[in-house]
Amino acid sequence: MAAETDFAQLWQSNLPGIELFNAQLYRHTFAKHMHEAYTIGFTYAGLGGFFYRGGHHYANPSSFKLIHPGEVHTGQVQAEAGWSFRNLYISVPKMQQILAQLEWPGLPYFAIALQNSPDAVGQAMFSRLFVALSQPTPQLERDSLLLELMAYLIDRYGDRQHRWQRPKPKSSAIAQAQTYLKAHYAESISIETLAQQVGLSPYYLIRSFRQQVGLPPHSYQRHWQLMQAKQSLHSDQSIVDVAIAHGFYDQSHLNRTFKQAFGVTPGQYRQGNFVQDYSS
Repeated sequence: MAAETDFAQLWQSNLPGIELFNAQLYRHTFAKHMHEAYTIGFTYAGLGGFFYRGGHHYANPSSFKLIHPGEVHTGQVQAEAGWSFRNLYISVPKMQQILAQLEWPGLPYFAIALQNSPDAVGQAMFSRLFVALSQPTPQLERDSLLLELMAYLIDRYGDRQHRWQRPKPKSSAIAQAQTYLKAHYAESISIETLAQQVGLSPYYLIRSFRQQVGLPPHSYQRHWQLMQAKQSLHSDQSIVDVAIAHGFYDQSHLNRTFKQAFGVTPGQYRQGNFVQDYSS
């Protein structure tokens, strides 16, 4: 029997600040990564899994996945039948705009990342919004569906006692290391140089950084390389030039790393965004 083929699409929706991901996966494994956006995902079929906040979670059909910005997680198929799911990636500024319209104080906090109880109402809302964001749709309809879904998710799954805040390291040295890596994301930096910048020994820096951030320093730097390269893919700059400009060895290196994190290659991401032709 022939092996099933992975399918994935990632593209900017017709509302600024929201990206869409549609996937039917059989083998692909997402490496440890994070997004600078809220991940609102829904599993339609099969079984998926992800490591998040120190535990492993299994995404059953009709379940919501709710992951905060800047929090490290993985993703992998957990069944021969594969894993069929869709994600909305909602940027923090866009989420703030939504919440202002909902008159909700602060950013939402979801104490439980995976809601595995079947949710037919939520599924219907999510599916209608996903379709509306995927094709030319009147702005009033898009905005209304988005507000309805977020109001529903926050009311049903949000923790009213807490507001989300961007994760911060416990020590000022690790915060300083984060700032340095973000500012110098495309440069070749030795662990000795980074350790000198923050006044820690190399080994203690690596161990503390991993404990407090969830990734080692080189993976955190890679995250920002990916974020900036992703933005550049919306320009007419060649992919090989994007790779070199943002600290990758070559286009193949960018291709591998990009797909591990996002499920598609840079070329597929660019093509998926190029073919969208929406009018507001």
